[in-house]
Amino acid sequence: MNALSENTYLFAEIDGKYGVYTLQELYELHNQGHKIRVLALLNERGEQTWVEVEDIESFGKQPLKRLTLTSSRLFLEISEDAIIPAFSFRLFLGREKRIILKFKLVNELKVKQYSSNNDTLLISTRIPLNIPDGDQKDYDYGFALGFFISEGNLEYRKHKNTKYSLAKLNGLAKKKGMALEEYLNNMSDIERVTFSIGQADFERGYIQILQKHFKFTKPSKHKNSNGYQLRSSDLDLIHLIKEYTEGHTSHDKHLKNNVYNRSWKFLEGIMDGFLCGDGSYYKKMDLFSVHITANYKLRDDLIFLSKALGYDVHLHNGHFVKSPSSNNYYYQLHLSIFKNWHRRTALGLVKEHIKLIEDVGEKEAFNIVVKPLYSETDKRSVFNHLFFTAYGFLVSDAVKVLNRRALKTSLSVPVSE
Repeated sequence: MNALSENTYLFAEIDGKYGVYTLQELYELHNQGHKIRVLALLNERGEQTWVEVEDIESFGKQPLKRLTLTSSRLFLEISEDAIIPAFSFRLFLGREKRIILKFKLVNELKVKQYSSNNDTLLISTRIPLNIPDGDQKDYDYGFALGFFISEGNLEYRKHKNTKYSLAKLNGLAKKKGMALEEYLNNMSDIERVTFSIGQADFERGYIQILQKHFKFTKPSKHKNSNGYQLRSSDLDLIHLIKEYTEGHTSHDKHLKNNVYNRSWKFLEGIMDGFLCGDGSYYKKMDLFSVHITANYKLRDDLIFLSKALGYDVHLHNGHFVKSPSSNNYYYQLHLSIFKNWHRRTALGLVKEHIKLIEDVGEKEAFNIVVKPLYSETDKRSVFNHLFFTAYGFLVSDAVKVLNRRALKTSLSVPVSE
C-alpha cells in the first residue's frame, strides 16, 4: 500500500489551472468531479508531462515514516510498505543519457551512521508550467507583490459610507465614467497599503520599481529609527494584492494558487521582490538566506516558487529570537535559496542521500493513481506510475503493477535512436 500524508503538498493542474494542493484537498476535488492532472516522468531522458489522475485512494489513519534528505532537509511522509524509486550509488548511465530506475520498499531503505552510504532519492530541479514568458511589466507587478509579502501590510476601512461620503464617491465615479454601484464594487475594503522600508531600498532601486506603476504618498520617516513608511491607496495595487495573496500579517500572508497561471516573469518578480525584502545574499556561497516568522504556508510558497523557477532550496533548523520592540521571543523559520544549482544534476533531476527515517505516528493517508502513459507490454511502462510530489520528490503508485522480482531488478530503459 503506497500511502502519503494528507498534508503532502504537490503541484497539480485542476480543470486546466495550476496550483499547489495537499493530498487531502485533491481527494476532495476528485470526489467533486474535477479533472486533475499531476506531473509524471515521460521517459528515461527525464522529460516530464502532466498526466490525468485516475483515482485518489483514501486509507484512513496509517502509521507513516518521515524521510528527510541530507543536504536540502526536504522531507516526505510515507507508509513503510510503500514503493519508491531509491538508489544505493549509481543513478545516471553513460554520460547522463538516461536514468536507471530501481525501486525499493521504504522499510528496506538503508540509513547508516554516515549519510554518504545511505540510499538516495530523486527530486526534480524544475516544474514545467505551460505559461507565457511575460514581459517587464509582469516582472514589475510580481516584484511589487513579493515586496509586499516581505515588507508590506494592509490597513482596512473602519467606517461605513455615510450619505455625504456616498455623494463624494458618486462624484469620483462620474469622473471615471462609472456608475456609483460599479465604482463601489471596484473599491476595496482595504484603505491603503503600507511598506516599511529603509534608505537602502531607495539606493538599490526597489522603490523605483514600485513607483513606476503605482501611486504612493511621500515617504514618512519613523520617529525612533532610520526607516521609512511608504503608503499607497492606489486601487490597482490593492486589487493586485487581493487577487494574488491572502492573509493580513507576517504570520499568515501567503500566495494564492493563481500566481502560477500568469507568466514566468511574474513568478521571477515575486521571488526577487520577496528576497529584496527578507533575503540576505551571501556572495561567497551564492545563496539567499531567508528568515521568516512561523508562517509555514509562506515557507511552502517559497519552496514551490523555487521548484517552479528551477532554484535549489534548503531548509534549516528554526530558532527563537528576541524582538527588539517588545522584548518577547518568537520562533523563526530559516531556509536558503540558491538561484544556481551547485549540486550535480542531470535530466532535470538531482539525487540526494537520505539523512533520517523517523516514525511520525498515524496520519490520514492517501495515494494518487495516475492513468497509464504506455501499454503494459511497452518497456517504457515503468513510467506509467511515477509522479512528483512533496516538494518535488519522485514517488510511485507502482505497487499496483510491480512484483517482488521487479523490485530487485534495475528498471533501465534502452535509449531509442
